[in-house]
Amino acid sequence: MTNKERIEFLYKEDGIRNASFLDTLLHDDFILEWDSSEGKLLLQKSAIINLANELKQNYIDSFMEISHFIEQENQIVVKYNHKVTTIENPKEFFLIAKVVAIWEFEEDKIKKGYQISKPS
Repeated sequence: MTNKERIEFLYKEDGIRNASFLDTLLHDDFILEWDSSEGKLLLQKSAIINLANELKQNYIDSFMEISHFIEQENQIVVKYNHKVTTIENPKEFFLIAKVVAIWEFEEDKIKKGYQISKPS
């Protein structure tokens, strides 16, 4: 699987809520610098896997509406809208965040990420 295919699976096949996929995708020394509504966060691999489990528990379905996908050398940039369905309303997707992420690969795994998100 190429780096592009890995990122496509992450977003298009709901890999963002798949803890076992994330465990294979993320480097053991992975770090995410995330500028969120809560301020700047630094998250390691274990925190991302915990977040994936939380997303899976809290939402019935998750969908990434990708508007930009750019690959250059060992980096991939993705801009997307994150939409979910809830237990209360499983038939309607609603926007929870607008996100831009930059992923850096090393040895076929994501070693570092930079993300900016804005809640909807």
